[in-house]
Amino acid sequence: MGLMALGAFLTVVGACDLLRADRDAVSRRRLAAILAAGAALLVVFVAWAAESVLAAVVLFAGLYAGFALWVVASSAALTVGRAHTRRWRTAAFSGLALGVVASLLLADAVQDWVDWPEGMRATVFYHWPTSDVTASAGAVLLQLATGNLIVRLVLDAVGVPAVTNEKKLRGGRLLGPMERIFIVGLGHIGEVTAAAIVVAAKGLLRFPELQAGAKEGPSDVTEYFLIGSFASWLIGMAGVALIYLA
Repeated sequence: MGLMALGAFLTVVGACDLLRADRDAVSRRRLAAILAAGAALLVVFVAWAAESVLAAVVLFAGLYAGFALWVVASSAALTVGRAHTRRWRTAAFSGLALGVVASLLLADAVQDWVDWPEGMRATVFYHWPTSDVTASAGAVLLQLATGNLIVRLVLDAVGVPAVTNEKKLRGGRLLGPMERIFIVGLGHIGEVTAAAIVVAAKGLLRFPELQAGAKEGPSDVTEYFLIGSFASWLIGMAGVALIYLA
């Protein structure tokens, strides 16, 4: 059960980031809705899995603090023209780190064995351990909208903003999650070689676009591709590691 809290945190983050649709920055109303949805999901989790009321309160406080900081700060960091962008970006990554650390430090707050609710008896999930399903859900949801947001923040941090370069290498927002999910799936069944082939194929398919971009000007497009791809692959590998450790 050690990674169940971490899986729950990543599940909530990944699910709520999907509510951003294709927006990096969101309106105050949508932001409030996302924060409320995250709070509701975490309340359900701690009420279901926590050892006691005190453990539930402490676990909720730690996980929600990291979640809220990530959502608010990442949205602010990706808002064009926003002041103190670097500080917001640092706060966003700090929010993810806080949630991960809190989930690991407060792992004992989760019951040693958590059963599925009786209402889940008719589902396929009922036959799998709750900790495995929670960790796997977190690993998969991490690869979707959250993974894209992390990559964009990394690109902004190194001075290769995605806003300008993604116009030359189209499809990154869709290809990134597909590629990461593919890596997680192949890695989970032990097909590491196949995952490496997928990575190599991406470079070959993008080569004509990279070559065209290099002729037009500086190598920003190449840096965008390399840094974005490596960041994306690391997120995929983190998902594989979480599933294996669970």
